[in-house]
Amino acid sequence: MILDVIIAIALFVAGALLYTFCLMPVLLGFFTDVPTAKKLKARYGGRVAYGAILMKTIYRAVLWAIILAAATIAVIHWGGDYALFGWLGGVVLTLATTIGRLGANQRSVANFLVRYEKFMDKDLNAALLERVEHGDLSFKLDE
Repeated sequence: MILDVIIAIALFVAGALLYTFCLMPVLLGFFTDVPTAKKLKARYGGRVAYGAILMKTIYRAVLWAIILAAATIAVIHWGGDYALFGWLGGVVLTLATTIGRLGANQRSVANFLVRYEKFMDKDLNAALLERVEHGDLSFKLDE
């Protein structure tokens, strides 16, 4: 009984860490990166490599989906009820506490511009990053 509780606590922490470092970036990719890239592609056309950003987001999602599935299958197969409860509890509780970070906010758009700077025109990226750091998420530049 005590060992089951310890395993549940350890898997709760492991589930929370997996969500934080694996699932959160994937969700940010779908809720921030793809819509932001789509807006930039519509506004600035060939200065943004929308396809490359989309493919990188999809590759990352597939990779982490495989890792999550393997980890969850391992917990289901080798762990008991306490282990599964701890694992899913860690993932779900962390999701519930970080759900407000999803979507286009100042921090996530700035991270997007830094992460995908090689897929954009350098001048465009620098100008957008400066505006986003000052709170302007309109993606409009005075050209």
